Amino acid sequence: MLPFMQVTVSKLPMKELISFFVLVVGFLLIILSFFSIEPRKTDLRKLGLGSLMMLSVIGYFLWSVFAPPTSGEIEEETRDKPITVVATLKEKLDESIYAYDYPGWAIAKELAQCSSDVYLSPVEAEEVFKKRGYKSVASLNSSTLVGYVASLGDTSVIMFRGTNPSEIQDWFINLSNRSRKVDHGNVHAGFWTGYDSLHGQLAKVLEASKPKKVWITGHSLGGALAVVCAYRLSSMENLEIAGVMTFGQPKVGNPAFCKHMEVTLSGRMVHFVNESDLVPRVPPSFDHFGSLVWYKGGGIRRSQPPMLAMRSGPEGGGEALSEDEFVEIPEMTEEEFEQSKLDMQLPGNVQFTPDGEPLMQRRFSLVDDHDIAIYIDRLK
Repeated sequence: MLPFMQVTVSKLPMKELISFFVLVVGFLLIILSFFSIEPRKTDLRKLGLGSLMMLSVIGYFLWSVFAPPTSGEIEEETRDKPITVVATLKEKLDESIYAYDYPGWAIAKELAQCSSDVYLSPVEAEEVFKKRGYKSVASLNSSTLVGYVASLGDTSVIMFRGTNPSEIQDWFINLSNRSRKVDHGNVHAGFWTGYDSLHGQLAKVLEASKPKKVWITGHSLGGALAVVCAYRLSSMENLEIAGVMTFGQPKVGNPAFCKHMEVTLSGRMVHFVNESDLVPRVPPSFDHFGSLVWYKGGGIRRSQPPMLAMRSGPEGGGEALSEDEFVEIPEMTEEEFEQSKLDMQLPGNVQFTPDGEPLMQRRFSLVDDHDIAIYIDRLK
């Protein structure tokens, strides 16, 4: 056997190794079919068998290439996976979640889409939301901050816009560590002030619609505003929150605040992180709470529940997950935070879509994983 074939074969897994030898045998059969005992006569049996073997192996490799990605070196989520069922908008909004179950919630896909649609203009957003089935849409505006309240029946979805893709690095560079004291700990001063500028408008919308069920969501900065909103509505105005789901959300509160919200939302807070998205790791002096769903290396990693959860959820039954199956996103030090800001100030080019929309600037590659479109794709 040739040296390059020896190296290649030795590194192949068993399935690929078997396929390799079947391919070689099939190739040899085809070659031998042309060397029949009778001159000018091809052995059709060998030709057919060889061709069939080669086509089978080629089909296997095509399936391997185009099949959905697997978890690679990282073990995928171990909880029981529910059967995926296409749900109507009402069925999604009526869903009840336990944040530490397998992340197959239909409402998650809807809230991720809302977190993307909130970047649209008021006219475009209302058209999109009503086309998807919502009956009423109200907009919230204050300077550069934007939010919407989309309602269907007695359920409302409150969503907040994040930082525009072309401005994300400027936002990161200017992000501070200033905090503000509230009744249950400390929160990031900028996120609090930003949400506070929208709260009056939101209160009027909720007073008029009087929803019985409220979902809150947002991407990037919008996720931070969603967390402050959840605190204000649940802890200060005693409104029942169905759930909070954020995507690429920065840290919002100190440990005391996070502990309070963990108890208040009690299994109804999920924050999604994609690969090496840098935004969820800042600001370094604050923390996350709720259930982490981290798409990493083709698999799904999860944070540990407050009390070690059972595989089948809070209703009991199932095998307990061991502590080594849980992870948290890496902590960032103050020094790393400041260095990241400096790295982002290096020259770079803005990339655009075919429609002329700006994409993430390429000065800092870890921000590339932050796009809400990637989160939506991962949820699919």
